[in-house]
Amino acid sequence: MIDPTRQRYRIAHIIAATRFPFVDQPEDSWPPCYKTIVNDGEKKFGLLAPWGEVVYPSIVILNCDGGVQELGTVEAAEDITPERAKLWQFLSDSASVGRKFKKLFIYAPKGLEDKALEILEGNDIEYDGLRGYSIEEGNLIIHPIKTHDSPHDHR
Repeated sequence: MIDPTRQRYRIAHIIAATRFPFVDQPEDSWPPCYKTIVNDGEKKFGLLAPWGEVVYPSIVILNCDGGVQELGTVEAAEDITPERAKLWQFLSDSASVGRKFKKLFIYAPKGLEDKALEILEGNDIEYDGLRGYSIEEGNLIIHPIKTHDSPHDHR
């Protein structure tokens, strides 16, 4: 059995390596100067929240100027609660706008996607994508639930 926190760190690394950018994503839609950072046991890039805490999203994408472009958070089951809206709102406020929506991606454990969606939309939190994740036969499976900006990202 693997420690759940350690497993989430592994999941974040896999998501970052295969989805930020996607393995087959053309460079004209993902500039080579973008930098993908994964906050795992080693906190590498934090954001100072209005309540005074530094938060470390699972995945941080910096644009060519070093500003925050996109954020992703790999959530644990116990964190999919109404109280999470405060953090997700802050992350949304911290992300850049893509075509039309803030580039925030929430990854919820499979089976909790509807609850995460209710929290996001019930609190009018702007986000680009909601994904479920599961481990099946030793493989990470991403379950696209909702994508706002780019239909080709709904995978």
